[in-house]
Amino acid sequence: MAFLQINLFSDTIGMATPVNVIMPERAKEPPAVLYLLHGLSDDHSLWTRRTSIERYAESRNLAVIMPNTYRGYYTDMARGYKYWTYIAEELPEKMKTMFNISTDREKTFAAGLSMGGYGALKLGLRKPDKFKAVAGFSS
Repeated sequence: MAFLQINLFSDTIGMATPVNVIMPERAKEPPAVLYLLHGLSDDHSLWTRRTSIERYAESRNLAVIMPNTYRGYYTDMARGYKYWTYIAEELPEKMKTMFNISTDREKTFAAGLSMGGYGALKLGLRKPDKFKAVAGFSS
């Protein structure tokens, strides 16, 4: 497995933003992809610091994308950043361009903790054509 720490520029939110990515190295086909979202009191590093996500991903040929959305509530704010558009539209497109990940709905998932669970559930409800399953933990 490869663990990548990326700073990408988001046109949607108008700044560079960090994304951690776990990517299978020897996949024979594009891996399934999980967008894993953090909660209010943490950041994108939560999942690699406090869970065994890398080990789980490796055994399942799963790419895991963990963006930092600060305290954006996965929402487009009237007087602030457009984190919903970033998470729902821009980030998946950038990840598909940068990595050989599956674009198939049947292999695309989202999950999150607390605020991130809200974001994952919102993705599933508003983008059912893009996600096979979503999960919210402590949401």
